[in-house]
Amino acid sequence: MNYKIVETCGIGPHRRETIYAGADNLADAIAMARAMFKIVDLEIDALNPRCADFFTACGRVMQIEPYA
Repeated sequence: MNYKIVETCGIGPHRRETIYAGADNLADAIAMARAMFKIVDLEIDALNPRCADFFTACGRVMQIEPYA
């Protein structure tokens, strides 16, 4: 399964998504995110363990999620 590191903003039809990187698995995506950004907090989603969210030192809230 492929994963993407993404930042979203806006809601509804005005929602935008910026993809920063892709990886082959969740562990690689987390390692890549740690290398690219100064992460303050990272958590694996309790309801969907295939996804993760993280907060960066510069105030970005980002996601790691699977894609086809």
